Amino acid sequence: MGLLALSVLAGCSNPETRAQANRGFEYQNATLRTTPLLIPGGLEAPNFNNEYVIPKPTDAAVSGVVGKDMDIRPPTQVLPLVRGTEVLDNGSGLWFYQQRLDQPLEQELNQALKAFFEGQKAEYSQVGQGWRSDGKAIGNANQQFSWQLLPDEVRRAVAVQVSVSGENTALAQDKQRAEASMLNAFSLSYQRELTQQQNLLDRSPIKLTLDQAQGRLLVAEGYDRSWKRLVTLLPKLGFDLTNRQQALGYVDVEFDGLSKGKWGDLGLPMLDIPEQQYRIQLGDLGEQSSITLSDKNKTPVSADILSKVATTFSEAFQRTDLIR
Repeated sequence: MGLLALSVLAGCSNPETRAQANRGFEYQNATLRTTPLLIPGGLEAPNFNNEYVIPKPTDAAVSGVVGKDMDIRPPTQVLPLVRGTEVLDNGSGLWFYQQRLDQPLEQELNQALKAFFEGQKAEYSQVGQGWRSDGKAIGNANQQFSWQLLPDEVRRAVAVQVSVSGENTALAQDKQRAEASMLNAFSLSYQRELTQQQNLLDRSPIKLTLDQAQGRLLVAEGYDRSWKRLVTLLPKLGFDLTNRQQALGYVDVEFDGLSKGKWGDLGLPMLDIPEQQYRIQLGDLGEQSSITLSDKNKTPVSADILSKVATTFSEAFQRTDLIR
């Protein structure tokens, strides 16, 4: 039974890779057979209208791809797999938009392409503002590709386009499929790299200070990273999260406190504030964020409570072991 199952599976093909229709092609040999209309004796033949007679096909009409030569696979689409990317209008590439400020986007993409080629052990070389590589990333090392990076300063974006070069460009659908597959393979590689970078960034210390004059805490990071750190730490500091809305930036919590022993195990200053309901509001200040606290009636907490929270939170936000 096991051998039979293996043989059946071996005979199956993936719909994405099956190029031929799964039925016979005997219809190509079919011909139209007609017989004259039989008129009974004593009756006259009716008049025939030749307006709808189907003419014989010309040589040009039958020169297209038919039968076994027809590729029935759907075209491979270029997918915006990286956050913030957009497919070019003609579907031949991707727009990547500037998100980080520490280095130019074109430089970042060149580094990502080099890492992609090396990760796939592909043969590659840099040519002007672009690259040349083989197709090892999509399983065809004999196929050659040209990569172009087209910066647009107005859009603060860079377009990445890839095209098949060499002799293997006879069929347009094969060319399109190979180019789209290569772009998607790069996008997946780049997205994995960005995810790894973000994970490392999320685990690094974050500085938090008290802004007593404004009645708030200041976090030296942007909104998204501050939000992740906040909701990760709150349960470990004795806060029970009852409601949270990231889009609106607030977390409703119930502070139950921790015992002195647990505070000692954490190695943090004991947070001695009333055990009650609070609303913690996160504000987006661009490259940094703000945190304000209020009670269940939306009244801002006292300066003393805010100062105690700042003392504990400032050390907690620096501790990378608390977010594992």
